Amino acid sequence: MPITITNVPESNMIVIAVLIAVLFLTFRKSKHTEIFPISVTQELKGLGILTVVFAHFAYMLVTNAEFLFPLSIIAGVGVDLFLFMSGYGLSVGMLKRPMPVLDFYKRRLIKIFIPFWIALIFIFAADAIFLQINYPVPYMIQSFLGWFPTAIGFGDVNSPFWYITWMIMFYALYPIVFSTKRPWLSALILAVIATLLGVYNPLDMGDNWLHRLHTLAFPLGIVAAWLLMETKDKENKLVTTLKNFRNNASNSMIHYVIIVVMLAIVVYMSLHTTANHWPKLTALLGKGYFVDQFTSLVIMFAFIVIFSLKKFDNKFLSIYGLYSFEVYLIHWPLIGRYDIFFSYMPAWAAVLAWLVAFILISIVLQKMVTPVSAWIDRLVQK
Repeated sequence: MPITITNVPESNMIVIAVLIAVLFLTFRKSKHTEIFPISVTQELKGLGILTVVFAHFAYMLVTNAEFLFPLSIIAGVGVDLFLFMSGYGLSVGMLKRPMPVLDFYKRRLIKIFIPFWIALIFIFAADAIFLQINYPVPYMIQSFLGWFPTAIGFGDVNSPFWYITWMIMFYALYPIVFSTKRPWLSALILAVIATLLGVYNPLDMGDNWLHRLHTLAFPLGIVAAWLLMETKDKENKLVTTLKNFRNNASNSMIHYVIIVVMLAIVVYMSLHTTANHWPKLTALLGKGYFVDQFTSLVIMFAFIVIFSLKKFDNKFLSIYGLYSFEVYLIHWPLIGRYDIFFSYMPAWAAVLAWLVAFILISIVLQKMVTPVSAWIDRLVQK
């Protein structure tokens, strides 16, 4: 059940102060000269999962919506970051080394299911053993198949798993529609399909409002991979221009100005994400959730620009990015049903303790997943 917290302003200030200190202490000068290397995408994943975790603390675990403000208000941006990175990463791989549909499913789609299944087994077992919660067999079967039409905080086995259903939809359609010659067309097709599913909800998903807020980020990731694609035979003038601009020391002042402008956009848009702040845009787009998605994407791209231009890497965000999927899989059942910190600690200390615990538990989960993934890889290669 939700927890009531009384010292919200004090807790918020302490958590924010500690996070700022950790971020500053874990900055290191960048060694890469690329525009969008793995280190940057990993940090953005770390940022994404933290926005989701903070929102679940604030709007699901506790009764005080002001808790962790403003860290808690852009979870939608975090979801879009994950979808964007998925579309981008898959497309970079497919453009370099195209893969038949069945091979894609065996090598890429199964990568999602393995840690997901292991986490789900532990959650079902723990709920039955420690809480005497026994889920209906049909519900367990549909869960293992990745079907989560609802996101009931204290009712579903893991309410954030609505995202699993949406992500699997993209992964299932991706190799069928993807074209190495026209990636932009593939992105357009996926955007149209996702938007139609989100708007009309033909599968009657109970919490479809979540899905329709995130129809474009994955296709936009495909477009980004297409625009930034480099080959040995042909120079990508856009990439060359961006690299020269980023790495030219004489442009440092311009870099800072752009970063400050992007930060201003992040702050302003984060405080004005809903459709009621943009009546003219709502009238133009026709639906409030289109406006909500638009504002989320604007913030997402502002973050991408900031992270691409900065000349420092951040270890803390990198660690959270490395274990982002594992943290996503386990964080809500842990804090929602197995909280061991809020009962004995001040709220700010409980949040910080959980942030450490998420990584430690995710390391264990990843170590369990690695040999299983290696074994399955050997099977599919035969």
